[in-house]
Amino acid sequence: MTKIWYGIGHFMQTLFDWVLTPFGWTPVVIFSLVLTFGGVYWLMLQARYTRTAKQKGEHI
Repeated sequence: MTKIWYGIGHFMQTLFDWVLTPFGWTPVVIFSLVLTFGGVYWLMLQARYTRTAKQKGEHI
């Protein structure tokens, strides 16, 4: 069983070395930007929904 998991681990490491290493920090930067813009968008929507609920007198 250990050989199977180590084999999968070595395969994944080799695959990531081939795919991600040439890009350097680009995947990390893209992931961070998507999370940041997604968080800001979510907060803007949440503020709008809260404001609408307060105007209607609904439970927040």
